[in-house]
Amino acid sequence: MSVIDATRIALNLDMLALPASLRVKRLEVQEYTDTDGEPALRILAVIDDAVDVEHVSGGDVSNMKSAIRESLRRGGIRQFAYVFIAKQSELDDDDGEER
Repeated sequence: MSVIDATRIALNLDMLALPASLRVKRLEVQEYTDTDGEPALRILAVIDDAVDVEHVSGGDVSNMKSAIRESLRRGGIRQFAYVFIAKQSELDDDDGEER
């Protein structure tokens, strides 16, 4: 099984204890190489557009990242996970920009 497949299994939203305030809709996973050239994972947590980020605590964000990393460790995945957060509307806006 590939690392990506194992990661997707480990990050089943139905099994993760994520803070309710973030309302994570999905997790996207990519293999990544960090600045030291080490293999890593890039995880994008897509949150509900209705989430008011001004009212999400840093503790909730930290708890989400910890839950993701702990689930990966339990699944035997040892690569470090760089976790990013975005709303779907932000991703859609980025797709519409010219590069």
